Amino acid sequence: MEIIEDRSVDSCQEITIVGGGPAGLFCAYLLLKAGHKVKLYDHSSAVGKKFLVAGNGGLNISHSEDLNSFSSRYGKDAKLFKKLLGAFSPVDLRDWCTELGIETFVGTSGRIFPKGLKSVELLSAWIDKLKSNENFKLYLRHKLIGITNEKKLTFENCDKKIIVNSKVVIFALGGASWKITGSDGLWSKVLSDLGVKLSSFRPMNCGFERVWSEFFKREVDRCSLKNIELRFLGKTAKGEMMLTPYGVEGGVIYALSNFIRDELIESGVAKITIDLKPGLSLEALTQKLAKRSKKSTLSNHLRKVLGFDKMIFILLKELLSPEDFEDVDILAKKIKNLEIELSATRPIDEAISTSGGVCFSELNEFLELKAIPGVYFAGEMLDYEAPTGGYLLQGCFSSAWMVVKGIRSKGIFPDSRE
Repeated sequence: MEIIEDRSVDSCQEITIVGGGPAGLFCAYLLLKAGHKVKLYDHSSAVGKKFLVAGNGGLNISHSEDLNSFSSRYGKDAKLFKKLLGAFSPVDLRDWCTELGIETFVGTSGRIFPKGLKSVELLSAWIDKLKSNENFKLYLRHKLIGITNEKKLTFENCDKKIIVNSKVVIFALGGASWKITGSDGLWSKVLSDLGVKLSSFRPMNCGFERVWSEFFKREVDRCSLKNIELRFLGKTAKGEMMLTPYGVEGGVIYALSNFIRDELIESGVAKITIDLKPGLSLEALTQKLAKRSKKSTLSNHLRKVLGFDKMIFILLKELLSPEDFEDVDILAKKIKNLEIELSATRPIDEAISTSGGVCFSELNEFLELKAIPGVYFAGEMLDYEAPTGGYLLQGCFSSAWMVVKGIRSKGIFPDSRE
């Protein structure tokens, strides 16, 4: 394999970024705006692939709730993210979109979207802005295969091995799910070899498995349960859940997926509880069920008084005993407290995001590696987890902002926000 050593830099004003997802691209944008020269390397054939896939059905970039509530979504890292969000908030993110010429709006759920809803519009404007800057160079199909304590990076490109020496390096390599988009987590070996402490990857915002009967799988296949409440270990989530041939997924599942996952790891089984009619009290529900006429079948009665379709009736038949249907009081309690036993998480590659990655204990307040100054980390490769709803992307942007703030705080360029 041919070795080329012609991309090393001497100036601190030239920054090397490895990873072309939201965090890496946002670091590039901020650094170019500040006057730095940026070289961005990515192992894929294009940047922002996972960003495009995630936003294909409607790009949710952040959330409008107050920062205390927002930061609490990051669980064990809430205190850290309160600081990161204070430095670069959802309001700042909307201002940046405006800077790109992309208008945003707050939906009825409080989530923030670009007006065009599609990720391709935002990404195109973003990439055009970067490429129009003469100080930006993009190297695709460059796979990181090594790094030394002296910040000498080794990339593999076709039949060539490329060496890059850089005084400042930003890693924004993503998590370990959706390999088809380039987010494969293979960088973990490179960093482990360097001595960086990592937490093992685990699926987050993922589906879970349950063994359904063949009849259920044949009749239901995929079915959405809307306006339900999920309860698990004292935590609740309201919204939509999808029944699938392998188990369950959907918004309410993703919201509590880390807790369900951890229970499965510890106990081997997790029992979630579903309230199919959270808007009705148990008493009101019981009264509705009791009004069934002798001529009406149970499935028809449930359809008329509760709006339950055939799929929900099949779900009830799957999970309840014949005796449960004979007693109105018992049936009402089951509808309000329907237990579904889960046996495993779906494969990590199917997860929307992952937990695990670079431990924050390895980094300073600017997400700089304590052991090797000048090496920074941003985005999903950091060991944090957050539910869907804009929290994941906001975490990428806010961590990227802090990284750039740390680089600029070294006195090369003043921070215009201070």
